[in-house]
Amino acid sequence: MTSKETLRRFTIFLTGVLICAAGIAFVTRAGLGTSPISSIPFVLSLITPVSMGVYTFAFNLFFLLCESLLIGRFTIAQALQIPITVFFSLCVDTALTWIPSQYGGPWLYSVGYLALGCLIMAFGIYLEVLADVIMLPGEAFVRALSKRLKKAFGSVKVCFDGALTVIAAVVALCAFGRLNGVREGTMFSALAVGQLVKCYGHLHKRIDHKEHKAN
Repeated sequence: MTSKETLRRFTIFLTGVLICAAGIAFVTRAGLGTSPISSIPFVLSLITPVSMGVYTFAFNLFFLLCESLLIGRFTIAQALQIPITVFFSLCVDTALTWIPSQYGGPWLYSVGYLALGCLIMAFGIYLEVLADVIMLPGEAFVRALSKRLKKAFGSVKVCFDGALTVIAAVVALCAFGRLNGVREGTMFSALAVGQLVKCYGHLHKRIDHKEHKAN
């Protein structure tokens, strides 16, 4: 790639990271749980004074370490994941500060926040995939694990998200005696976001097809 193309792709990727963080914040502020990959950081942030963004950074570093152990080396692409993770974690905390919580409010407002958050998050993820430069540590670990197990990325991702959700639920039950932070919104985002990413991809292809026909 030329330097101009590299800059363009990283700009798209960082924009995607920013949008994805905003989507996670909307889903979280809906008061119906959060996304599976953010479930443990969110539950821990409810237990301690430490912010969700700080826990997000810590868990992503853990996923980065696991990825390095799986592939047996530490690459430049993995080194780049560290500042990206710092940026992502800061974006999550900033968005959570700006977006008011709907917890305990009208259920319809919460559902609206949840739906909007899923739409925003899926668009951010689509931009990250479209950029095709690097991945956040969580997804990069799943990719490395899928290659090691010789299983489809999507299948491993579903199991990975499910495992995180179960761990978050156990932690919440131990700390609160109920499922604080893990609710119907967690399951909804797990089922909806992947499908929405596919929809954005199909829409992009249709727009490109129409532009090519027009030219």
